[in-house]
Amino acid sequence: MNWSLIDPGVIRRWLICESSHRWLTAVRRFGPEMIPSRFVLKLDSANQDEILTRAARLEPCVILWEARSETLAATFHALAHTAAVNSEVLQIVACHQLSCRERLYLSPLPVAAMVNQPEELPRLTRMIHVHFARWTQILD
Repeated sequence: MNWSLIDPGVIRRWLICESSHRWLTAVRRFGPEMIPSRFVLKLDSANQDEILTRAARLEPCVILWEARSETLAATFHALAHTAAVNSEVLQIVACHQLSCRERLYLSPLPVAAMVNQPEELPRLTRMIHVHFARWTQILD
């Protein structure tokens, strides 16, 4: 898709930070239905450093962070940093086999949702619609 031909006002971005392509594939599958039909989904895969570098400049978007036991501290830092520099970002955590204790570690952070399986993403559709509508004053 040639993004330069699309009105930037209709683009709704998702950033996916993960170690594989499982969640990227899931958002490709479910994402178009998770945003109002008048908008265009732009999906990017990025590493944590790239997202943190761009966080302050991001327009309202959704960031899906994959959290694993071995990366939990880094995920905590990324969530906290992003929330501190840009409150317009909706953050979702894809929990990769996290224990209840590890999930609690993330609980003080502004995480909109935690999901275990890609098939859980559609249940977040209303929240995603409301998030993007907040910035456009259009609520589906």
